[in-house]
Amino acid sequence: MRVRTQDGELLEAESLRQLAESLWQTKFIPEPTLEEWMRGSAKRAAMYDGSVIRTCSPEAHVEDLIRAGFLTRLE
Repeated sequence: MRVRTQDGELLEAESLRQLAESLWQTKFIPEPTLEEWMRGSAKRAAMYDGSVIRTCSPEAHVEDLIRAGFLTRLE
């Protein structure tokens, strides 16, 4: 699966979980855990445009980021 971030970065992953891990690790200063990154990402999305992004699993989180338009699926 390939996605484009809002700032034009292209990411490729074999699964939604792997994509979440890539998004987390490509931050300049990543949060200590994937779960903390998801909480922060959801909070930033809510502040940006009111989007509700689930944090119950990395897969649900990435699905919501795509649905909200923060990521664009290229496949």
